Amino acid sequence: MAFTGQEFVTLTEKTMLYLIIIDKEGNVHYANKRSETLFQLPGDQIIGMSIRDFIIDEEENKFEEIISKCCNLKSPQNYTFRFSPASNTGILTLKFDFILYNDLIYASGIDITEENKEHYSLISLSKLTKTGAWYYNPISEEMFFSKECYNLHDLEPGTPITMEKAISYYRPESRPKIWKFLEDLINKKPTDYTEKIVTEKGTEKWIRVLGEPIIHNDKVVFINGSFADITERYNYLEKVKYNEETKRLALKGIRSGLFDHHFDINATYYSTDFKKMLGLPLDKDFISTDLLKKLIHPDDLDDSIKRHIKGLKKEGHHYFNHYRIKNKKGDYRYYEIYGYRKKDKNNKTTRMIGNLIDVHQRKLNEHTIAENHSRLLAMINNGFAYTVLLNTSGEILMADQDSLKIIKRDFNVDPTTEPTLFIEVMPLNFKTSFFHEFNEALKGHTVKKEIERTTYKGALQWLESKYTPIKDEENNVNSILVSFHDITEQKTAEIARKEAHIKEQELSNLKSNILSNFSHEIRTPLNGIVTISNILLSGEENPEEREKLSAYLDESKERLLATINNLSHFSEIETIQKNLNYVEADMNYTIETSYREYRHFANSKKLKYVLKLDEDCPSALIDEDIFRTAINNIIHNSIKYTDEGKVLVKVKGEKEKIKITIKDSGIGIGKDSLKKIFDPFIQESIGLSRKYEGTGIGLSLSKRYIEILGGKIEVISKLNQGTKFIITIPKNI
Repeated sequence: MAFTGQEFVTLTEKTMLYLIIIDKEGNVHYANKRSETLFQLPGDQIIGMSIRDFIIDEEENKFEEIISKCCNLKSPQNYTFRFSPASNTGILTLKFDFILYNDLIYASGIDITEENKEHYSLISLSKLTKTGAWYYNPISEEMFFSKECYNLHDLEPGTPITMEKAISYYRPESRPKIWKFLEDLINKKPTDYTEKIVTEKGTEKWIRVLGEPIIHNDKVVFINGSFADITERYNYLEKVKYNEETKRLALKGIRSGLFDHHFDINATYYSTDFKKMLGLPLDKDFISTDLLKKLIHPDDLDDSIKRHIKGLKKEGHHYFNHYRIKNKKGDYRYYEIYGYRKKDKNNKTTRMIGNLIDVHQRKLNEHTIAENHSRLLAMINNGFAYTVLLNTSGEILMADQDSLKIIKRDFNVDPTTEPTLFIEVMPLNFKTSFFHEFNEALKGHTVKKEIERTTYKGALQWLESKYTPIKDEENNVNSILVSFHDITEQKTAEIARKEAHIKEQELSNLKSNILSNFSHEIRTPLNGIVTISNILLSGEENPEEREKLSAYLDESKERLLATINNLSHFSEIETIQKNLNYVEADMNYTIETSYREYRHFANSKKLKYVLKLDEDCPSALIDEDIFRTAINNIIHNSIKYTDEGKVLVKVKGEKEKIKITIKDSGIGIGKDSLKKIFDPFIQESIGLSRKYEGTGIGLSLSKRYIEILGGKIEVISKLNQGTKFIITIPKNI
């Protein structure tokens, strides 16, 4: 019996179904009372609205597709849509049937929101955990994969799948085991296994498979299961296992022990292997600090405690200490302790975790290397003039102190701290032949070569270079020892022998030239003196002539004296300057030698005699003979003219020069005399003699000799207040 009109209206308003009539554009023509909960609007406001305004965005295209099929194909359609009501109270999920009638679409739907929530949650969970569902019917052999199962196997969803196909993704060696698992399921045994598969795209994955048999009438009629991609977790666990094994082997390899020190109980947990090594009790988890102290070497205990206290007060969290510990054999071994400190809010260390590393062999090796290194350096520094050890690439491995000093000074490079090619820091005149000698040495040949060079102070130096190959046990060259022997004296002697005859002849000619040049100047005034003297002795001249003759006699005398003085001056300057013997002298030693020479003289006068040397030991290029003569004259005069008080001799090196100060508390020099003390006096020979003692020739010589060496003398004095001589000598002429 058909519904009456009134009954149908009553049914539509009372039903739990959502009944909506829409046109082809989706506009609402009718909505029953139940539909008001969908739109969250009164019925009269729903009419004329578009249902599209309530469907969530991502499903609008599907709605268009359903409406199009319903209208064009004129066939019923069904689909589940999610709606967002006007009040935004949440998402409603409705399953609708759509039927076209008289150009209008009749839609009836049921609310499946709660079921859909669980469904979408399962889908989301499946994606997040990379887990998919599967089932298998052992009777019909039907196989099912969920979408995530397809994704896990890199298959397009919907691809036909069978049990044989599913098992083919496992490695060949694993397939028999998988068939065995399936057999267990059919025999009513749940299964759980982890295996590797190779996906459709060739990707290797580790999966965990669960299977649960469904039994009816004591027979398995269905199997439910899941796939889970555990590749990341499996690899992580394998890495953890590997790291743990690596750590365990590493600790054994370096004879190390882990520790965990708790400050609240003042005790430490040590790893089992370490406790065995030290002979500590194995039945105790924590070892007291007092027990460990008993194992520390007595000579190391106090310092280790100081370092411990200091380490706990340091900023940051890291800790370091070192000491010797006695093992169960009674032997002491060196350990280094590295720790990480946990602190409380007051910055106080409450816990420290770390390890003790056995460095005993390293310490012994370091000690041996240090001893051998010092011995080798001693050999190098006391052997040749310069010695450099190179590797096969020409980099400096080791060098003597003088070579290092020169390289640092001239190139601002320290070969002991950074790789340095010898070719880049050697003198320019060494470079022309270096590669040839070095390559010959690399071939195993010892090579020698003589090199002439000028030092940075201007002195000429001859060196004999020697390239000696150093070979390993397999007779392969692994380094080159380059040594430079100073042969300056030898070469100088050779050159001197060659030039001896020439110099001797030149000196002979020089003497002849001097006598020839001055013979006239000597004879002329001397003849005048003899003639005038004879006339004056005869007494035949009148008083006026006598006065003229006397004046002429004085003039001849002065001329002769001036000539002799000039000759003396020439002899002194020219001869000495042409025969200077420059050497690089230790000025401390040179001054001290002169100082000692007059100590007895000073003591005999009961003077305070003081010497102050420069701690940097400055050196200068001088002729030691004339320099010492100059200094001796001044020291002797200072003592001679000081009857009481003090005589001070001081050496001070400056950047480019050396200053020697000789100060006394003697009689001093008057202002007028101060200007004349260095005036040269007439002399018959070079040198200091008792004949000239007290004549002033000493200071005159000292001034000339110092000036010949490129220096200068200054004097500061006041009568009865002492005298101060300041001698300045350049380090390099």
